Amino acid sequence: MLLDDINFPTVKYGTKNKDDYKELTEAEWSPFFGYHYWEVFIFSMSYGYAKGLVPKSVPGVGNMPPNVFQQPTRDLMRSLAIDHTKDLNILKDTNAYVKICEEFAYAGFDEVLKRIKDNPSEVPVEDILFNMIKEVHSEQN
Repeated sequence: MLLDDINFPTVKYGTKNKDDYKELTEAEWSPFFGYHYWEVFIFSMSYGYAKGLVPKSVPGVGNMPPNVFQQPTRDLMRSLAIDHTKDLNILKDTNAYVKICEEFAYAGFDEVLKRIKDNPSEVPVEDILFNMIKEVHSEQN
């Protein structure tokens, strides 16, 4: 077991977002229907970072237990923190790199939620996230 596994904190997604996370994972109109909160979090984090959104401080306490973040997901979180800080030493402080990820997820979530809820009816639900990814990719090229 890695020290990081022992020290990995509960992860905050923002107290105000609790009902929205629940709705996105339970509503059939959502592309996250049947998925888990951590998957909404990781998409929001990645989207917020890729869009260059300004990280936002996350109010409240940790809501997601460490065990829902498996090794590949933690590796993605570490990669984002390294790229953001341009410093490998960020990996020495689990709380610091998780905080960076929380802040990008919090910054990205409002836009993700808005895009999902404002989706035109002619766009299939399964295309919503794909279209968001395509837009970010085209903006970066």
